Amino acid sequence: MAKPLLTAPSLLKENIFFLIAGTFIGSVCVLFFDERLYTTREVLALFIALFVLFFVQAFAGSMQQAISGRKAALLYLQSFVLTALVLGFLYAFLMPFPFDALITSRYCLLLTFIETSFHFFIRYQKQYGQNLEQEKRINQTVKQQQVKELEVLKQQIDPHFIFNSFNTLGFLIDENSEKAKQFSNKLANVYRYIIFNSSKNLVALADEVGFAKDYAYLQEIRHSNEVQIRFNIPADTDNVFVLPVSLQLLIENAIKHNEFTEAEPLVIAVAFEDNLLSVENNINAKSYNIPSSKIGLSNLRDRCRLILGKDLHVVKKETSFKVILPVLQR
Repeated sequence: MAKPLLTAPSLLKENIFFLIAGTFIGSVCVLFFDERLYTTREVLALFIALFVLFFVQAFAGSMQQAISGRKAALLYLQSFVLTALVLGFLYAFLMPFPFDALITSRYCLLLTFIETSFHFFIRYQKQYGQNLEQEKRINQTVKQQQVKELEVLKQQIDPHFIFNSFNTLGFLIDENSEKAKQFSNKLANVYRYIIFNSSKNLVALADEVGFAKDYAYLQEIRHSNEVQIRFNIPADTDNVFVLPVSLQLLIENAIKHNEFTEAEPLVIAVAFEDNLLSVENNINAKSYNIPSSKIGLSNLRDRCRLILGKDLHVVKKETSFKVILPVLQR
């Protein structure tokens, strides 16, 4: 059950603050302007009268309601009437000097201004606190939702990669047992990378490229000269970070969605130039539907948004397909 924003103790605290602060400041202001009040008895009478006035305002209901729109005018009117009654009684019956309606009206307006100013200040403070609390809860909810989405996206990587890897291994076992052994060794290296980096949001570009090269070797074993994967990555990339397994997903998608032969190979270029990381391949789309978990590129796009706050860019031309990945530089 959600905790209410306004509780009885907080309302009591506000009313006590309104009573004490209002009585003190109201008394000081009237004493400052009214030079007729100079005896202890008169000052005490003024203080008691204002204490009663602010007590009624605080606990009788007029100061407990949130004010907005046309209700503000009613608040001013209620405050002025109550102030006029209390102050009028004070000056007409408890003071030794003659009653002056004009002077009394001026002090009523002054006290009404003080009362309503305190009221709106308290309402503003309360609303500000409520807004901060609500914003905090919203931010926590959004953060929790993003964490949940990110965990789901991370969990999708392994099944996606396992599905394609075992298909490749099964093919190689039938075709060439020696290459199957080499594939198995490289596959172990690849999974070692995934195990140590699956819990990370970002990895060094150099580590990701090393992993992608191992994966590229696996694909080149299977496809021989039909698939050519080239890397153009500068040596000095220590301050560049990228999403883990992102390059592998793009290489895998290029191989999965294109036809290729030794005469017309699939050429995949992985490059980091001008602070842009890209994976580009020539297009020779397959003419038939292939089984797909449909989470590769979509998964990568969602991870980019959640972790880096940026989107990847796809540049598709008649003969080429290029994906530009966002990176983080520190």
